[in-house]
Amino acid sequence: MAPSKPFTAIIIGGSVAGLTLAHTFARANIDYVLLEARDSLAPQLGAGIVIMPNGCRILDQMDLLETMKEFMTPMALYYRRKRSGEEMGVADWPLRVSKRLGYPCGISERQMFLGSMYEQLKDKSKILLRKKVVKFEHGDESVTVHCEDGSSFQGDLVIGADGVHSKTRAEMQRIGNEKEPGIMDRDLNRISAGYNAIYGISPAHETLNPGDSHVASDIDHSSLAFVSNHGITQWFFFSKLDRNYKGSSIPRFTREEMEAQVEKHKDFHFTEKVTLGDLMKTTTSLGHVALEEANHEHWSYGRIVCVGDAIHKMTPNMGQGGNQAIESSATLTNLLHALLAKHPKPKTADLKPVLQEYQDQRLARTHLMIRLSGLMTRDQSLANLNYTLRFLYFPQPSSELFTEINTELFTSGPYLEFLPKPQVTIGNQYWEKDEQGTDGVRAR
Repeated sequence: MAPSKPFTAIIIGGSVAGLTLAHTFARANIDYVLLEARDSLAPQLGAGIVIMPNGCRILDQMDLLETMKEFMTPMALYYRRKRSGEEMGVADWPLRVSKRLGYPCGISERQMFLGSMYEQLKDKSKILLRKKVVKFEHGDESVTVHCEDGSSFQGDLVIGADGVHSKTRAEMQRIGNEKEPGIMDRDLNRISAGYNAIYGISPAHETLNPGDSHVASDIDHSSLAFVSNHGITQWFFFSKLDRNYKGSSIPRFTREEMEAQVEKHKDFHFTEKVTLGDLMKTTTSLGHVALEEANHEHWSYGRIVCVGDAIHKMTPNMGQGGNQAIESSATLTNLLHALLAKHPKPKTADLKPVLQEYQDQRLARTHLMIRLSGLMTRDQSLANLNYTLRFLYFPQPSSELFTEINTELFTSGPYLEFLPKPQVTIGNQYWEKDEQGTDGVRAR
């Protein structure tokens, strides 16, 4: 009798979640192949990424962080401003948190981060580009993934790390509804959007200091600018949409619509001396997207499971989207590592409770992050009278308060339980006091 093939996972998507899984699976000795639809894992999309201490800890466990520090810029001061650029408050909580936890609140170009994740993979042969997925076939003992180029891949588990417009999630919902009619119906229009963002990368203005973040607020609008050590400014301009959209009705924007919005708000001040119009004159990369939000009811079905933005999508204002993708990848790997130690070739019945446990461990924490990110989007855009009055007439929250809140949020995340803890966290009272939390928001 021929020996059975080892357990193999098929990862769909090569962004933050997918590349994190590639690294965690390599360290857990879980065989995998990663399919990416585009011809590059690190395209220039004009976006930045924030890696907070909760993400840093997991990256550090895998010896990835030191290389990334070469291009990450640690956050320093956090400014709140009116749309005129007038300063309303400044906080140094990123510096305080970094001193407490031993990790930076680091920002980099997304392209550089993903490039580093890929370059630090020891076995790049498992990463396949130009593999656009078109359909799944779900069997009793395996799943087959079919690609647009005619190729197909068979595995024991398919993991959707393919973003908010996830083909994996769509196929999971299709298969679920075919096998159990109606089970996925409530998830079909789960994604909503009430805001949009124009974002870009521009050369740093001479008046801006590296490491500083500037948030300017007006009714239904806000902006964010961050200055890196590499002479660039990563920036966002947020606007409230005319209504709350759901599912397929969420708008996609044309270049003409973006240019019209910029023209209308070109005098919006990011700081006292930098306007949206100034940044647009020198920008080297641009994007315009709706800010989707969702936390789905079904994270898995059969031998299919989703991670990251594919299943828990949040607005970018809090800088937790990428970190939560890293956390979910770590949690899923922990559970699969434990399962495969007992059942090297698990049946679907063996996988089901493990995938449900993955969702159970992550649901409360991702819900919290989605809610807090959404509140921050609305607070910074002065979404109602309460936000406006508090911003204009009450003192900004203190650095001490921000430090306490963020310390708790960062230290209560999961880590890779089958790898040694990073040296930075050993003996650190803030990390160690939260590693035993079991309330669904903290790590196990």
